[in-house]
Amino acid sequence: MKYLSLVIAVFLSGSASLASAASLYNEARSDAMGGTGVAASNREGAAFINPALLAIHAPKYSGGAVMLPVLGAEASNINELTDKFDALQASYDGLEAAINASDVAGISSYRDMLVADLKSLDGENAYGSVGLGFSVVLPTKRMPMSIFYKTYIDAVSVAVIEDSDIDTLTNLDPNNPPQVTDLDSQGAVVAGAISDLGVALSFPLSIVNMPVAIGISPKLQRIDTYNYVVSANNFDADDFDDSKYRNDDTVVNLDIGVAMQPIDGMTLGLSGRNLVSQKIDTVEALGRKFTYRVEALYTLGVAYDWDNFSVTTDVDLNSHQRFDEIGDTQYWRLGGEMRATDWLALRVGYRHDMKDTSSNLYTLGTGFTIGRSFNLDLTGLVGTDDAVGGVIQTSYHF
Repeated sequence: MKYLSLVIAVFLSGSASLASAASLYNEARSDAMGGTGVAASNREGAAFINPALLAIHAPKYSGGAVMLPVLGAEASNINELTDKFDALQASYDGLEAAINASDVAGISSYRDMLVADLKSLDGENAYGSVGLGFSVVLPTKRMPMSIFYKTYIDAVSVAVIEDSDIDTLTNLDPNNPPQVTDLDSQGAVVAGAISDLGVALSFPLSIVNMPVAIGISPKLQRIDTYNYVVSANNFDADDFDDSKYRNDDTVVNLDIGVAMQPIDGMTLGLSGRNLVSQKIDTVEALGRKFTYRVEALYTLGVAYDWDNFSVTTDVDLNSHQRFDEIGDTQYWRLGGEMRATDWLALRVGYRHDMKDTSSNLYTLGTGFTIGRSFNLDLTGLVGTDDAVGGVIQTSYHF
């Protein structure tokens, strides 16, 4: 996937400064409210998180809707890690040039700089994600449905520093230096992408006059993994798209959802996504190999709507792990929306990882209705560990 390699290259170059809700999808309204949506998603985003909501929303609309496109991303510690790798490579090149020129003073200076660069990178890592998608909500009543596509990309960059490099450089004699060789220390980028193409079907029911809906989303799913591992002195984002670092698989998967409205204004939702768990090994690079997982994730949500204001919260019922070698996550999300006028909505939210693996995020967004058919939604995100990000989305109603 050229798109995946391009995105990662942008991240590693330090140009990315965006963020999403880390929910395996992006939808601007949902992301602006902390990534909630199991009970509060609008009909354009329902296929991404809880297809049952299509039937809950259907009585309020006579037409369809198209969400095209939604674009979002998240980055944490990218610039700092990239700057440190750049400094290490500059010191390495300087040491190599000094040795070739028999510059004793230069050898001593660059040796010390390279040792300092290695120590500064020890234990450093960075995270980035990018999502895009679209959905088409068909104007059907008896069985509301939506056609959807979404891609979500995770990338983790790490520095693996070997003590042998530090020891060798510390003991290097400027008057009798050895031939320069690649460092044992490594820079690595491990990435996984999930791409879904499917149809969401929602079935409206009623239990003692209480609106209830069940949703199901069969989908074709492609999983891509990248494992880019090189010596720290050769770390270069431009090499990331080489096919030798990529592995992929295509499978069939399934999402389900339930939604109900026990009282006026309140919606309860439960979703299960990627019910058929998958795992795919990355290619092996410099002796390092990782396993990327697509696991079933169950989320419970509740939302309450007043005339011009709504609040909602979601909680993951189980933890979720993307890479075997990296800790799992389990999120609690909280958000709210104020519809200030017929054409303007303001949204805020918060996302907390109960496993303390990823950054906590604070979210803020707005939505504009332009005319009768066009919506523009914008979201910004900031969080711990220098996590920043944003989502932009347009939708059309007919």
